[in-house]
Amino acid sequence: MIGIVLAFLVFAAGCASDPVTPPAPVDDAPITEEWVPDGIIEPGEYQYSQRLSDSMEIHWSTTDETIQMAISGQATGWVGIGLGTPRMMAGVDYIAGYVDSETVVVHDLYSQSPRCPIQMDTEIGGSNDILRSGGSLVDGVTTIEFERLFVTGDEFDYLIRQGEEIAIIWAVSDSNSMTVPHRESSTATIILWR
Repeated sequence: MIGIVLAFLVFAAGCASDPVTPPAPVDDAPITEEWVPDGIIEPGEYQYSQRLSDSMEIHWSTTDETIQMAISGQATGWVGIGLGTPRMMAGVDYIAGYVDSETVVVHDLYSQSPRCPIQMDTEIGGSNDILRSGGSLVDGVTTIEFERLFVTGDEFDYLIRQGEEIAIIWAVSDSNSMTVPHRESSTATIILWR
């Protein structure tokens, strides 16, 4: 647990680099099948996608009450995303995960401020609000998929609102150990609906 906290402190500290302005999100094909968080991104599985860098992209769809998201990075370790703040400000809702052999680990996390370690929501009085998750590690690319409610009722989760621009921070690592710093990180802005 301490390892997770230390690694995410390093994760957040590295996210203060200048933001990369990615291209606008791309509308994918209409949703064609029931969503399954298996770590494999199929054509038509997500409504939107956005390339954040040469080594990181995200995909997402929305239902009436949830967001379904894939974080895919050219990394053999953990990948993570923080919702709700530019750079390193207080109150960041993080979701990060990795694949260890056949085991997929996805964490619901929070950082109270840049000087505080990132902790699991459950360690600070919140709840784990990941409804479903899965992932894969294939040819040096880690993909984590998860689903959560827009409004979880957990004070440590970002409240997602329709049409709002959401500042995100993201990072990738070549280690499953959360104590190993990220290899690459940056910030971006996404709009979950149009």
